[in-house]
Amino acid sequence: MASSSKFWKDACMWNEPLADFWMEGNGGVSNAQDTMFDTRVEEDAELSDWEGRGASMLPGFLGLDGLRAEDVLEMEFSSPQEAGGFYNNYSRLKGFASRRGKTVRNTAGEIVRYTFVCNRQGFREKKWLEKVDRKREHKVVTRCGCMAEMRIKRKDGSGRWYVSRFVEEHNHELAYGKLVDYLRSHRKISEVEVAQLTSMREIGISIPKIYESFAAQLGGFNLVTFTKQDMYNEIRKQRGLQGGDVSAAIRYLEGLARMDAKMFWRYKLGAGQHLCNLFWSDGRCQEDYGIFGDVLAFDATYGRNKYNLPVVVFSGVNHHNQTCVFGTAMVSCESQESYIWVLRQFLECMQGKAPQSVITDGDPAMRIAIQSVFPDAHHRLCAWHLLRNATANVSDPRFTQMFRHCMLADMEIDEFEAHWEAMLNECGVREVEWVKDLYTKKHAWATAYIRGRFFAGVRTTSRCESLHAKLGRFVESRYGVLEFVRNFQRCVDFLRDTEDELDFHSWYGTPVLQTEFVELEKSGWTMFTREMFLRFRDSLKRCVRVRICEFNETENPHAYTLQKYRRPEMNWKVYRDPVANIFTCTCMRMESFGIPCVHILSVCVRLDLVEIPESLVLRRWSKAAKMEVHNQCGEQHTADRSVTYRTRVGAFSQLCKRLGRVACMSDEDFKLYSKKLLSDALFLEIKNGLRPSTDDLTAAQDCGVKDPIRVRTKGTGRMSQACGSAPKTKRKCSTCGKLGHRRTRCPNGGAQPSPRNDKSPAGINKRKRSKFCGLTFLSMQQAPVVVGEKTQPENPCQPVGYIWEHFSNGEV
Repeated sequence: MASSSKFWKDACMWNEPLADFWMEGNGGVSNAQDTMFDTRVEEDAELSDWEGRGASMLPGFLGLDGLRAEDVLEMEFSSPQEAGGFYNNYSRLKGFASRRGKTVRNTAGEIVRYTFVCNRQGFREKKWLEKVDRKREHKVVTRCGCMAEMRIKRKDGSGRWYVSRFVEEHNHELAYGKLVDYLRSHRKISEVEVAQLTSMREIGISIPKIYESFAAQLGGFNLVTFTKQDMYNEIRKQRGLQGGDVSAAIRYLEGLARMDAKMFWRYKLGAGQHLCNLFWSDGRCQEDYGIFGDVLAFDATYGRNKYNLPVVVFSGVNHHNQTCVFGTAMVSCESQESYIWVLRQFLECMQGKAPQSVITDGDPAMRIAIQSVFPDAHHRLCAWHLLRNATANVSDPRFTQMFRHCMLADMEIDEFEAHWEAMLNECGVREVEWVKDLYTKKHAWATAYIRGRFFAGVRTTSRCESLHAKLGRFVESRYGVLEFVRNFQRCVDFLRDTEDELDFHSWYGTPVLQTEFVELEKSGWTMFTREMFLRFRDSLKRCVRVRICEFNETENPHAYTLQKYRRPEMNWKVYRDPVANIFTCTCMRMESFGIPCVHILSVCVRLDLVEIPESLVLRRWSKAAKMEVHNQCGEQHTADRSVTYRTRVGAFSQLCKRLGRVACMSDEDFKLYSKKLLSDALFLEIKNGLRPSTDDLTAAQDCGVKDPIRVRTKGTGRMSQACGSAPKTKRKCSTCGKLGHRRTRCPNGGAQPSPRNDKSPAGINKRKRSKFCGLTFLSMQQAPVVVGEKTQPENPCQPVGYIWEHFSNGEV
């Protein structure tokens, strides 16, 4: 039988990764007859740590079908790992799951005995069966005291292991056919499959769809060696970088810095060395800010990570009128100190260049931080938030409409003051504190006071909200810092890919001309990007709506007076410097938005210009907006590296395709080369910092950075206080009218309902609530509300309407 034993021994030596697993484990046993020389017996804390491969992966496993207990007792193994691999494959063939049982140590602390048992060995503890305050349903009982096991001991001197005990009888029914694949020790996701799972999850594919993809690759669901729950567990394990999440994120940023010399990041620690704030911005973000950083918008978004840290995204408008990202920050709280720290890091990252204009939602902490770090920037409040607050604070719909006109209409300052005074008188809101405070901030929201300041057509933070919506396609609330940073960069790459596509559409082809001013229209296509050309052409089409009624070309500058067709009261003046060929208009559209207005274009038509003057082409809207950056020496080298990188990727992809065609001809070659390629790819990803290594948990302790403390969400408390929404009322008993119980538990169950308090307004029977953008409003049945000196019934909230971001066309 020695030869037979030798055969089974050699057949089990197959899995090095599993060997590493077994070498790390400690365990124990409880059979007294084998413990006469033992001094210490230890039990495994985790009996579910067993992982093994199926018997079908073992060379010559078919011979196990005729294996007898006597044959097993004559077997020897070179290591416990080899024994464990054999027993797991044996259990798969017989129809049960195996796990490691207990280990025994000698006086020197060395393990001298291992036990491998049936997964149904032992019994569930009674305390778990008799627990009365359970919130979940009991799992089915799988432990039935099965005695099947294999015990191995170490030979003195040789270091080999022999089978000292083998029990093959079971006291339960064995699994058969496909059912065996669902047993715990036989469910295994390979490294190749984990890599595919991770990559597909990163692009937003759901677990059920990924499971179907694996089934299609393998030829059917019956050939998949794991369940959907195993895939969920794998994702959860990847997210469980406890104590090393921040370290892994920093390592990832360091890896990006090795490929991007301009990569910038800073972090701040709070109490207990926990991460408090984190800011980062890559090289292209900084390049975009250098070109389009005249206008900056930022807002906080919530629920994007498992720590509930608010995420602040700094964004602007590029030459395609598309949102571009300048930088990102994660803060522990929305305090003045946090925003000041973030803005200072942003200013340092951008080489001290501050924006000309800033748009926010009006958060007080943001306002103070902007005044401190960007004192010369003009701060504009979001028009949409102001209209929402107007609806919440003053329920009169006439006020909302008139306030909207005062805020957005293109008018002179004296006209604005007249309209504001008329609104106060008509709506009776002169003594409302919110209205008074709003008027003191008119320089931050009224178009009459903002005209002439460049905001690139941005009036609201809806671009930030749109960016947050796109971000939701790439990140989830369960993500840690590492996952968020990595997937946020994917979102930024998506935006950049869209920009590259728009660059192509602006460069490729010529437009179909639609105006009578052919030369000017062609000139506009040559100068502007496609999106801005469409806006320019729209203004060019409207030239026929205005006429020049007066002009003076004898003095410098030349002056032209224009009127709208059949509207003589609407007039504008255009001035032109004939030497410098500079145009200005009283509507200030060029200064505010950067696109020549209808009035200036009408003068160009009168002068028979065939090309748009350079003074009317703002470089940030032109096709050449980024040309200067790309032509710089350092950036040229970056571009060269980009071209070289893409060439290498193309060449290497062809080699992989060639290998794939021949490797996929057999199952053995496919698994062999898939494992090799995956191993090499993981090694290079870790080397270049694109994937955290197993040392990240230790690195987190070495660098002294701990994961951030989970922040308690605050809901809409800040907005509710600012907008004065009604406090939440306590529920009363409908029978007796008292607090603390309901009608079903009322002590006066048979009593008649008590009359309502006479002091309660008759109109309020129940405070029905409707939510609008995070605010709470009362329904139609409401008590009268005092507004100023008048008493009027409170009206339901009116729709605010959509606020267009591009500049108003009110000048024509």
